[in-house]
Amino acid sequence: MARILSFASFNLYNLQLPDTPWRDKRYTQAEYAEKIAWTGQMLNVLDADIIAFQELWSKECLVEAFEKAGLQDAYNLFFIKDTWYDIAVAAAVRKPLAVSRTAVHKNFPEGFRLIKREVDHSSSPVEDEDDDIEVVINKFSRSILQLSVQHPDFPEEPGMEVFVTHLKSKLPTRLDRKEGQNQQTNRHSQALGDALSTIRRVSEATALRMILTNTLKGNDIPAVALGDFNDNVTSNALSIVTAQASYRLYDASHVASSNDKGLYSSAIMQNFRSISDSTYTHEHDGMKDTLDHILFSEQFYPYSRKKLWSFKELKVWNDHIGDNAKYTTDHGLIKTIFVR
Repeated sequence: MARILSFASFNLYNLQLPDTPWRDKRYTQAEYAEKIAWTGQMLNVLDADIIAFQELWSKECLVEAFEKAGLQDAYNLFFIKDTWYDIAVAAAVRKPLAVSRTAVHKNFPEGFRLIKREVDHSSSPVEDEDDDIEVVINKFSRSILQLSVQHPDFPEEPGMEVFVTHLKSKLPTRLDRKEGQNQQTNRHSQALGDALSTIRRVSEATALRMILTNTLKGNDIPAVALGDFNDNVTSNALSIVTAQASYRLYDASHVASSNDKGLYSSAIMQNFRSISDSTYTHEHDGMKDTLDHILFSEQFYPYSRKKLWSFKELKVWNDHIGDNAKYTTDHGLIKTIFVR
């Protein structure tokens, strides 16, 4: 009988306790009850083995949502710590899948450098571009949660490494007061804020790629990175995270039979099979985009020589995005199914 393994990502859109501040707002008891009820309903709809969550303010909220869904005994929940400030990621792993180790990545890995020094043109005959740059960022805006997950039916195989991710959003970063008081700077605050957010998001993508390379290269460990990447699959950020893995477009090809460190996109795999693209997970100012992703290593890619599981399909729930109801979320929910 075929085995099925599924992963899902669920942006909770500021799930916070009632009468407790979030972004200068508060949920009433009634609003919170509606949000918990809808979240619990969608947990049952997702029916996934491993679920990545984003935008959680308090662990009690997620515990209550699983209780509302009647799933409190079916899953183990994992958090970055007991309490935290602002929003955070979390994970749920369905029993009997076992988690042997967890790690929280707040700081960027050793060796992260974004620096290109200015060339001394007086001593160098090479006419290089003026591309000197230095970016000083050393931590993720939202910690990444890593889980080592073992499948009970395959104890002889290496455990799966799961990375629950929420990269910096596209919203412009608010300038500091010093810059805000500078008239020449402040008039361009949105452009500069957009640039700051983009630089941070791409930096975080690079740091995640370094963690993934350190995890994957030179071994056969299966890995899945999933969550809200706040960018689409063709963006620079996603290209860095995936290491631009190659896809096989026809059976006779030998492309993608091996990839020691790259990740494959569920959205791209699904689009190969679909006549139309309905995988969008976010809408802003009328523009639909796919910001939430489930990315997987070659152990889940059907054409790899090191295949353990095979991609079957990606499911997307996005009808609620246009409803603008307070109790839902502004992101689509996604689920990827693998078989063996």
